[in-house]
Amino acid sequence: MPPKSEKEAIVLLINIGVTCPNTENNSSLLEKIKHISKRIIEKKIFLRPKDEIAVLLMGSPITKNCLNTEHVRELTDFQIPNWDLIQEIMNVCGTNYCSNWIEALYATTEFIKKNVIDNSTKKVILMSDFNEEDDIISQFETDSIADLLHTEKIEFLSIGEEALDDRPENTLKISEIFLKDIHKKMNSQHITFSNAISDLRFYLEIPPKPAPWNAILELVDIKIPIVSYIKVTDTKKFPAWKIAKGDKKVISVSEYSDRQRTVYNKEEMVSGYKYGGDFIPVEKTLEEAMSYKSGPQSYKIYSFTKRSNIGLEHWYDYTTRIVLPRLENAEDPFFSLVLAMHKMDVVAIVRKVYRNDCAPKMVTLFPCIDIPDEPWCLVEISLAFAEDRRVMDTRPIKSVMKQLSNEQNEAIDNLLDSLMLPETEDSYALEGSQYFLPGSVSDPAVQHRWHMLSHRALNPDKPLLPMEDYLCKIFEVPSVKEQSRSHLQRIAQLFQLESINHKAEQKEESKKEDNVQDGNRIEEFIKTDDKNDNADSLKEPVMFMDTSDIDLDELVKQIKEKYAYAFVQSVYIT
Repeated sequence: MPPKSEKEAIVLLINIGVTCPNTENNSSLLEKIKHISKRIIEKKIFLRPKDEIAVLLMGSPITKNCLNTEHVRELTDFQIPNWDLIQEIMNVCGTNYCSNWIEALYATTEFIKKNVIDNSTKKVILMSDFNEEDDIISQFETDSIADLLHTEKIEFLSIGEEALDDRPENTLKISEIFLKDIHKKMNSQHITFSNAISDLRFYLEIPPKPAPWNAILELVDIKIPIVSYIKVTDTKKFPAWKIAKGDKKVISVSEYSDRQRTVYNKEEMVSGYKYGGDFIPVEKTLEEAMSYKSGPQSYKIYSFTKRSNIGLEHWYDYTTRIVLPRLENAEDPFFSLVLAMHKMDVVAIVRKVYRNDCAPKMVTLFPCIDIPDEPWCLVEISLAFAEDRRVMDTRPIKSVMKQLSNEQNEAIDNLLDSLMLPETEDSYALEGSQYFLPGSVSDPAVQHRWHMLSHRALNPDKPLLPMEDYLCKIFEVPSVKEQSRSHLQRIAQLFQLESINHKAEQKEESKKEDNVQDGNRIEEFIKTDDKNDNADSLKEPVMFMDTSDIDLDELVKQIKEKYAYAFVQSVYIT
């Protein structure tokens, strides 16, 4: 199982006033801050409800903090994310009171020291315009602030109107230069309001650290210690709906009764199975004896086959794993095996038992080399057993193609070509967002549901809003629309639609079926014996792979000859 993610304690340090005297409050900036805060809390509500959030205000008319820093107010203490907290932030109004973010950061650090008593990950998210004057900034030192945050193990993120790294040093304000130095010393991050709003459009979970699975890869008399990590798995579904009980207390009581409604105690119950009208009791010891025993954990290569023999239709399951050598003395035999498989263009068929007496799986190991920024490895993909495989027989397209003219065939080919996404990465970008790169498309339906739940929680009496524009744009592909428009018009000209009387056709088909019904029954009776003769061949538990063209002994010999010194007794690890 993957390790549990740590709980986070986040402080939102928000500027609702001004940072420079004799200036007016920027209402548009405050609205952006509110929007970002709302999205952060919403994400916590949906994905990490056990985290805690506190809010501090800069530029507040009320002074309330641990260090009595002027115009800094502790709006809320640490609490689990909730809709009331969002409502409280949205009701905050801008002021013209002056404060600076450095003193507010000291007050926030002291607030965290007094209120976070567990081992939560501590974070501060500072949102301001960073427009303080020189005489205020010159009073502080970056080293002391960075050391304080390091000592208290506080992660720091700032959000401002403009970026810091992309601009020349002479264009930065004194407050921004000071902030940039702190980020360099802490290796922390500064982002803009526009980037923060864009990043928070989709609520994506922070991926947990991968948990390794250790095993011994067995190949004849070769044993290689390996480690496996999950690379691709299914995305998290939308959480199941739960019936809200309100303030009513619900007590669940379990009762065991028969058809006559006679209630029995749990100790009087006998486990078993019912077949037809007969009940067959099965004791616990007998149940364990009947259960399948696959043996201890294992990872054994049974055969090799040409890569072309494993098509996409053979792939099974929703998880892909990466297999690597676990120890240094296992690297030579492991990478020799990967290289040999790559040169011979073969894949390995492996019987995998995840843990003792766990149901075995048949998996395929694909060699993967020469990919930039990735190590040589074996990619594990599960195979389907024969009883799990379903082959869909479709109508042959060649019979339809013969009825088309050359002009119609050419129009269809052109339409299919125009519907293909471009191959260059730059062409995938749509208004600054790469929507069509592999693995980058989030589920807009789930995100829309979260938006609707949030809107209903904050506005229970208002109607639901339509889907937001940025979610609608995901379903649109402007380049494909433009490319395919002329071809669609051409298709409409070449293919004319005709009305068909389905009732008349059904009557004719029913007459034909009546005429051939007796003949079909005779044919089915004759074929019954043939099906019974072939029944045993259909019970093969695993798909048959053609391994006749793979010399297993020769493959093992090549690996041993190249790295003979690596196959010593130390490789055999239990």
